[in-house]
Parts: sequence; C-alpha cells; structure tokens
Amino acid sequence: MSLAQEISRGLPVEIDKISRSLKKLWEQEGEMLTKASLVNFAIYSEAPDALNVNSQLIEEVTRENACRAILIAANPSAAKFRVQAWISAHCHVSRAGAKQVCSEQVSILLDGGDHATMRNILFSNLDSDLPLFLWWQGQFPDEMDSQLWPWVDRMLYDSQAWREPAKQVRTLRATIAAGHSRTVPCDLNWRRINYLRLALAQACDHPWALEKLSVLDKVKVTYHPEAWTTGTLLVAWLASQLGWALRDCREDQFTFVREDGDALDVELKALPGPWVTQVQLAAGDHRLDLHWTGNFLTTSLSDHPELRQLSPAGGTTIDNLVREELVRGGEHKTYLNALDIAEQLWQAV
Repeated sequence: MSLAQEISRGLPVEIDKISRSLKKLWEQEGEMLTKASLVNFAIYSEAPDALNVNSQLIEEVTRENACRAILIAANPSAAKFRVQAWISAHCHVSRAGAKQVCSEQVSILLDGGDHATMRNILFSNLDSDLPLFLWWQGQFPDEMDSQLWPWVDRMLYDSQAWREPAKQVRTLRATIAAGHSRTVPCDLNWRRINYLRLALAQACDHPWALEKLSVLDKVKVTYHPEAWTTGTLLVAWLASQLGWALRDCREDQFTFVREDGDALDVELKALPGPWVTQVQLAAGDHRLDLHWTGNFLTTSLSDHPELRQLSPAGGTTIDNLVREELVRGGEHKTYLNALDIAEQLWQAV
C-alpha cells in the first residue's frame, strides 16, 4: 500500500496533539508529498456515519480545491462526553505529474458537549491566516453560537433539505446580525439552479422574449417532489429580477403583481425528474419554454421555433455543487434579493 493510500485511511491521534502530528507527518514525508491549502473547509454534521460520508466527499472536492478539511461529527444527545480524532490526507497527482499534492483532513467525533465545545475544537485546529468556510449540514438549531460566526467567511448550507425553510432563514439572519458577522451565506440549493438561471437569462436576451417579460401573465414550474424549496427559489429569483410583488398564496399556486400593477399567476407542479424539469413563461398565447433532459437544458420560443437553444445542465452531485461554491467569490447579492421573496413564499405555505 502506498503512503498516500495509508494516510487517507486516517491515523488516530489525541485531540490536543493534532497540529503536532500533522507537522510531524509532513516533516517525514515532505519529499514524497506536497501539502496544499487555500482555505479551511469545515463540515459540521449530526447525521449517522457523517465522517465516512463526508470523507468520501472531501476526496472528490480536493481534486480541484486544495484545503484543510475539518470534519466534525457530533452526537449532542450522547450520555457520556467523549472526543476522538484522526488525521488523514487526500492526495492527487499534480498536473505536472511529478508529485502528489495533498490536502489535510482532521476528523473529529464528538459525543456529548455543546456548540461552544465544537467551536473551541474547530478554532484550535484551523490553518491560521486562511479563510474559514463552514458547511452546516442539516437543520440549524434554534439558538446558534454567536461567537462562532464573526470568524466564518462563507457559510454553506442546503435549503433543499430544510423542513421549515422560513424558520431556518430567520435563524440564519438573526445569528449573522447578532454576531455583527462578515459571513457570506452560500446556499447549495441556489447553486442547483445556477445553470437554469443562466439558460433562462440567455433565452430572454432575444428581443422578442425581452418584450414579453413585462407582460407575462402565467408562469409554470415543474419540480421534483423532494425539491419544493428549489422550485420556489427559482420563482423567487424570477420575481426579484422582474420586480414582482407577492399578493396571494394557495399551496403551490401564487399570485404576484407586476410592476405595471397587473396580476400574474405562478403554478408549481411536482413530478418525478430533475430538480426542475420544466419552466414555462407565458404572455397570452406566446411562450418561452425550458426543459431539462439528461445533461442538457433546452429553451425554445413559441414564435421563433428555429431558435432552439441547447445549454449544459451542470453537475448534479453534491460534490459538484460544493466544488462550484468553493471557487465562487462575492457576496451573492442576487441570491439575497431572491431569498427575501423566497422567505415570503415559504412562510405563506
């Protein structure tokens, strides 16, 4: 077994000797392996088998995104307090092919304890001077640790899995505001509809479609039954970009008011398929259609059938979404504008 394969399995270490053990590892093997890191990427999860699942995800992520990965699997309800730790590395042959470039991974299993304990463990194992990206998997607790967020540069989460999305948004906003944090919210669910938004925006560049946007009277979005928040987030993006205001909501039926004061109806329909299978924008008998089939998105204009446009649907796995998010910069202002409307939709249902 190669050294890279051996250390990827994880070496058990004492919790207070993690940094020393990592340093010793690279001192011993520096000629064979090269350490690389651009960010601290921490993942917090309370799900069973989180360390194994997230280790496999980090293996894929680090092929293109070098980082120090800090995986924390917590069981707050455990009767006995216990902390276990392992160090490992994910190594990939560099493009030059001369050396294996490795990203460090620190894995923590935390039984019992609270969020303050988690925060202290996380802070003590950061690679100093590098930004901190934190992915909080699952639901946010009712009360978040306000001392954590001032140190988090980008906060990753996935609103698709939220059971009470409006409540989760309120918790997120309150936590960031209370900590006077610089944290940038990064929703992987927003990343899911990135290529859909691009395809719609490109189709609307056509003068015919651009003209119809101001007089739309019906929108229909077909989404996967488990992706309701994804479908509503896409609707919220359309509403924020086109200046619609929510007037009424009845389950999957929404009524918005356009900027000219006229109403338009939005219908969401759940059917098996991709996250968002179809989007239809209608102005009377005129339509702009988007279909997701396989790896491609197809857009068409009813009055110009010769202008069918084919574009990539993007990656559909969670590691694809995470890799894309890790290379993003900026403050996601478009997302925040859409989130204001999405929160209204989630709250109304």
